[in-house]
Formats: sequence, structure tokens, C-alpha cells
Amino acid sequence: MGLFSKKDVCPVCGRKIKGEVHVKIRDNVSVCQNCSAMINMDAAMIPNQTVEDIKEHLKYREKNLEKFIRFESTQEAKAGTTILYVDEPAKLWYCTRNKKEKNPPIFMYGELSGVQYLEDGQPIENEEKTGLLGSLFSDKAESKAIHSMKLRIELSNPYVKTVDIEMIAPNNEVKTGTITYKSNRRALEKVREILSGIQANQQGNGLYGANTSVTDEPAEDADGSAADE
Repeated sequence: MGLFSKKDVCPVCGRKIKGEVHVKIRDNVSVCQNCSAMINMDAAMIPNQTVEDIKEHLKYREKNLEKFIRFESTQEAKAGTTILYVDEPAKLWYCTRNKKEKNPPIFMYGELSGVQYLEDGQPIENEEKTGLLGSLFSDKAESKAIHSMKLRIELSNPYVKTVDIEMIAPNNEVKTGTITYKSNRRALEKVREILSGIQANQQGNGLYGANTSVTDEPAEDADGSAADE
């Protein structure tokens, strides 16, 4: 008889898991802390994964790390606490809230399927003609308090379906028409411009020539305060 039962051993790597904080996958199977830390997929997907699914995912994450090591940023934009990085020659990009993140999900140009601007969960219409920046200086709209303003990035990636860039922290609000509101929207527009260029590039109609960076704009962080330089 072995020292540990099957319930005490990670089915992915064989490591002891008793007493650890870990995730559970399909059939209430526990995965060890070490393997759990390497999982990077939409949270709703995890409970439906089999042991073989997780093993395949971890192989995918190893390949992702190889892409990240080779990644050379040629285009950047910051919105709140999120930074978008683009490697134009390799046609790769990613978003992160932590510059020191060791293996963020790297996406191919072709995995970007859509970008939408939302306020309080509702898409803002009629922006295709005026653009976000054009609407910033409109005096027609009445000022109102909003509790969420974000870009929702839609993906065809097998593990990450959406990435949200949120500019307002939970339990906070921003009034439309204010300096904070306009600053946040300018930051989101810069991110959306780059992502729109990526979408155009999918059709072989690339928009970028010289290397540029747009990280110095004084955008608002998600807590509603100006980012410290």
C-alpha cells in the first residue's frame, strides 16, 4: 500500500496535495497548488476540465511562455491599470495589469474578434461615425453618474474568450463630461485604435509603420485617481 491515497496525489503531476489550496476540475477532482498556479483560462471553464484537458492546457502554457520570452513590444498603450503590448513583426499582443507578470496569455492577431466600449454594461452606440474622441466634446449629453466604463475585447482563443479593461473600481462612480471621464475615455480610445489596427492587419491592411509608444498619457487608474508617473 502506498504512502498516499489517490485523493492525496495530483492527477496531473503526481505531487502530494493534502492540505494545499488548490482548484477542483470535473468530477470534483483536485489539482495541486503548483499545477493550479499555472492554469490561466476563464474561471467558468475550469470546473468542466478533465485531467487530460488540464495536461493539454499546461502544454499550451509552456508554448505561451516561449512566445512571451521572444516577445518584443513595438506598440504600447495604458488604460487605467492595464497595459496593452503589441509585437507587430510577430503579429502577437497581450494585456496585463502587472508589468512583472511572468507568463501572461499571448494572443495572435487572428484571435481578436471584436472590441466594444461599454458604460454600466451597455454598449455605446453611434460611435462608428463620431468615434470615442468625437463624442467627448459633445455638449448635448446630460451629465450622469456611471459605475463602469470598459473596453470588452472578444477573442477566439480556446482558453480566454473576453478581456475587460475596466476604468472604474468597484463601488466607485464617475460623472460623464468630467475631466476624469474624458481622460478615461481617451485612454480607452488609444487602446481601441491599436486593436482596430490589429483587426485591419488580419486582412493584410496593416496600419503601423514606425515603432510608437503611447504609455505616457495621464489616464485614470481604476480607483478614479490619476496614475502616478
